[in-house]
Amino acid sequence: MAGIYFHVPFCRKKCTYCDFHFSTTFSGYRTPLLELMSSEFNQRLNEINEPIETIYFGGGSPGLLTPKELEMLLKEPLRIAGNQLVELTLEANPEDVTQANLSAWKTLGINRISLGIQSVNKDILRWMNRNHTVEQSISALKLLEAYGFSLSIDLIYGVPNQEVSDVLKVIELLDLFHIEHLSAYALTKEPNTALDRWIQQGKTAEIDDEMQIKHFYTIQHELKVRNFTQYEVSNYAKIGQVAKHNTNYWEGKPYIGIGPGAHSFDGVNTRRWNVSNNQRYVKQQQWFELEVLSENNIWNECWLTGLRTVNGVSLDKLQSLGGISSKEAEELKKLMVEGFLRLENNQYKLTDSGFLSADRLASVMFRV
Repeated sequence: MAGIYFHVPFCRKKCTYCDFHFSTTFSGYRTPLLELMSSEFNQRLNEINEPIETIYFGGGSPGLLTPKELEMLLKEPLRIAGNQLVELTLEANPEDVTQANLSAWKTLGINRISLGIQSVNKDILRWMNRNHTVEQSISALKLLEAYGFSLSIDLIYGVPNQEVSDVLKVIELLDLFHIEHLSAYALTKEPNTALDRWIQQGKTAEIDDEMQIKHFYTIQHELKVRNFTQYEVSNYAKIGQVAKHNTNYWEGKPYIGIGPGAHSFDGVNTRRWNVSNNQRYVKQQQWFELEVLSENNIWNECWLTGLRTVNGVSLDKLQSLGGISSKEAEELKKLMVEGFLRLENNQYKLTDSGFLSADRLASVMFRV
């Protein structure tokens, strides 16, 4: 199975652009909430029908958890996973990376770190309201390399006043450190974020689509010449270093999400999501919902997740879902003529230019 996802809804600061579920004021209920997350996992053991291959800590900022807190959350999952576990990822920020933490993370079995660098321009970091400095990012990379973690870094592009040279400076870190994976995310304007308010108030410009496109193709080119494969719209990896946990999401494998705001999927047709409210989660009052996917939902998700990846959408999978109609076949032919899509080894795959508009192109095939 894809494995276990722990959503840690705590952060030190709220970034300008972020709409993920988290809180910056959590000291009063931190311990009870984490204990309930451990309890939730134990309550849902009956949902585990396959070996656990991956565990992923996301958020929020899971890197701010103490070693004892991480140990509490990991105790049962590690016992059940045993030697089947191949990847244990912790999202961390540069300020979390200390020798004491790295030693503890190694002892706990964490073998992969996803480091939220985002930028190495101090002015952009300040604009983002990040909690770390450029110097902390470099120090963190040196320590992580010394401790031998599999390492991924995050980059955000398309930021107002961000130059191509700013993007390149993050990519050049790949030449200096043993980084095996990079996630590159386009800045988006989400409701109820500081960025959304600033744009409405005229304090910052609207996101420049042309600039984002330029950044996207720059990243795509620079990663290709460094022998990184773009295996998903936002993700690049060296050979054998794809993120196994997230790849299993895109392949529709089952996973269990633990904590407020976490999502789960049974691998067939049922999704579950926990309430994005820490207090309701702690009180365990109406704290999750279930959805049984319709045939159209399953078809749409097949295109939405499949086209985002280098593997695309297989004809066999489509046939198992009822096959392509004549009208849909015409739409696919049109996308291929326009240069966005290709048919290769019985798989519909996006071209390099198609990756730029993956979600829009997938929506062409949606059934309602």
